[in-house]
Amino acid sequence: MNKKNCWTEALHSRRFVIQLIIVAIFILVIVSLLPYFFHSIIGPKPGLRITDPVLNACAPRDYSWIIFVLIYLSLGITLQGIYKKPKIILLGLKCYLLITLLRMLSMYMLTLEAPKGIIPLHDPLVDLIAYGGNVFTKDLFFSGHVATLTLFAQLEERVVMKRILVISVILVAGLILLQGVHYSIDLLVAPIVSILVVKVAKRYFTTLINGNR
Repeated sequence: MNKKNCWTEALHSRRFVIQLIIVAIFILVIVSLLPYFFHSIIGPKPGLRITDPVLNACAPRDYSWIIFVLIYLSLGITLQGIYKKPKIILLGLKCYLLITLLRMLSMYMLTLEAPKGIIPLHDPLVDLIAYGGNVFTKDLFFSGHVATLTLFAQLEERVVMKRILVISVILVAGLILLQGVHYSIDLLVAPIVSILVVKVAKRYFTTLINGNR
């Protein structure tokens, strides 16, 4: 079935369209609230500073541009692989929404102070959308970049591209650690949460997504 037919069939499903609209609205609302959440709720909240032997063993260096290239190259690969698959796109959006909500909850429940010697990660898109154009360094537990990249790898069905995306997850996590942006625990928990979210979504949301009416 070609791209046009896939989307034509999906858009003729009332259930699919309603879910797509609701998820898109929720994502837009949550994303619009992120600058307030970070600067007005997490920013003033006292946080813990963890003793991280792995992080302490690294001399921080700025790898922002390499991380930026890897992240958006991975995004491009993922979009190129799923743009003909509306149900996979809907699943991905649902998982992204759940991951974002879990990150907000986890950051509130376990607020961390930025590691000593941190070199802020400059991602122009995230800086603008999530931080309102300001620098923010307490966006920590757990890593959004690593969780999202892990989501990309799970949505990808092409074996070679999936392997490339997995390598990208590992490289980005390593470079973020070397830059001193996150604690080790932020990077270890992120892929676990992402994998669990996708497993739950596939188990409980598949029937909803595949409904015809």
